[in-house]
Amino acid sequence: MKKAFIRHSRFSTQSIILIFVSAFLFFSCNSSQENGENTASSISKEDQIIQNAWQESGDLVQKITLSPKGIVRNQSWGISIDSLNEKIELAENQPTNGKSYTLYFDDSDLNFTDITYLSDQQNKLTEIDFDIFVETKPQADELKQKLIAYLQVKFGVYLLKDGKITWEKHKKTRVILEDVSTLKDPGIKIVFSKIN
Repeated sequence: MKKAFIRHSRFSTQSIILIFVSAFLFFSCNSSQENGENTASSISKEDQIIQNAWQESGDLVQKITLSPKGIVRNQSWGISIDSLNEKIELAENQPTNGKSYTLYFDDSDLNFTDITYLSDQQNKLTEIDFDIFVETKPQADELKQKLIAYLQVKFGVYLLKDGKITWEKHKKTRVILEDVSTLKDPGIKIVFSKIN
């Protein structure tokens, strides 16, 4: 009788442990699935459309803009200029009210963009300028079209005035894109500025 009780007791203990482990695994899996669903749904439909447009924009647009997050290059209006976290080299010439960087697209010194971050009197970010230069006019034209396609998804409908393309109805931001190509230097200028 005592052996049967011990065997039954051992069986009960093993059963209880098995039940607890099974329940723990079941609830852990459910929790992981719910968290995964919450993460997926935390990206809004608009953000997903912008993300898709950025991924389709091509390597050069992606190098210039860095990501679809923030206004451009993961930045937000009002951050301190001192908190910029750029991993590219500082430009030779620096503005008095900001920081300027140079991003080379390849090993030549013909394809690059100067990125200038400008601040207000409180040292807070209010403008981001891109002076983009490429080797040929067809490259500049293609880049311009890809930038327009991406920016139109991110910032909405644009206006065309005096050869400049302007977006200003979204995210407290005005974006002006202009082809500034000359015979020797094909290029594009883009200015992102904070508006109230």
